[in-house]
Amino acid sequence: MIPRRALKPYLAEFLGTALLIVIGDGVVAQCLLSDYQYGTWLSINIAWASAVCLASYLSDPRPTINPAVTLCMAFVRPSAGQWKSIPAKLVAQFLGGFVGAAIVYINYRSAINDWDPEYTIPGGSILSPRGHHSAGIFSTYPAAFFQSNWEAVFSELLGSAVLMFGSLSIFDPGNTHRFPAPQLSLFLLLCMIGAALGWQTGYALNPARDFGPRLFSAIIYGPEVFTAANYYFVVPLFAPIVGCIIGAMTYDGMLFEGDGSRIADALDKAEAYGSLRLE
Repeated sequence: MIPRRALKPYLAEFLGTALLIVIGDGVVAQCLLSDYQYGTWLSINIAWASAVCLASYLSDPRPTINPAVTLCMAFVRPSAGQWKSIPAKLVAQFLGGFVGAAIVYINYRSAINDWDPEYTIPGGSILSPRGHHSAGIFSTYPAAFFQSNWEAVFSELLGSAVLMFGSLSIFDPGNTHRFPAPQLSLFLLLCMIGAALGWQTGYALNPARDFGPRLFSAIIYGPEVFTAANYYFVVPLFAPIVGCIIGAMTYDGMLFEGDGSRIADALDKAEAYGSLRLE
């Protein structure tokens, strides 16, 4: 048997991501299915941020509950044995997103059937006579006014870069005296991103947050959840990874003074030897 202590990091990723989706998709469902009588865009931002904040308490070190952050840290700040744990962590994160979406659907099944009996998808082939699209509860879809998915790519890149940049600042060892409660600072960071950058794409910022629930929604809504909006599902799957790497490179290249960063170490070598070599 595998000791429970050895499984804890992976269980924390699974449970943290499931919690994120139960609360995050749950608040979207409550707002949407009640025609915003029982929630607003602000409550959506607060609920998502609260879920991320709470998930960060599940273990020490805290789970990332985000494949983009997990991969970014492995690229930019590698540590011994880090890559060996990544496949299992990614599986746990995506599975958590799938299970969380299933729980949300079970909880709101009757409300979804009443609000959107056609079970429609934003940008899909089936039209709702009332203009309702309940598939958006589970995963993100771009705003209808976008002329190209590349505009959505930029929005997701920007939000993910701010997420990574802000997170590295909050959890920087040099800032521990400034952020005695980093989880609260993380909550404020997520609220800020949602309030300022979230509207156009639903600010996925997290491949597991989008793909896991989207995979579950395919069972209910059909495979068109992957082809809708010109195969939009690719954007929240890959753009957050690139965005997080950009944010991490920016922070480590300009502000980070600790050890273990490929970017900071390369710049330190450049200062010492007069040439820039990224190893």
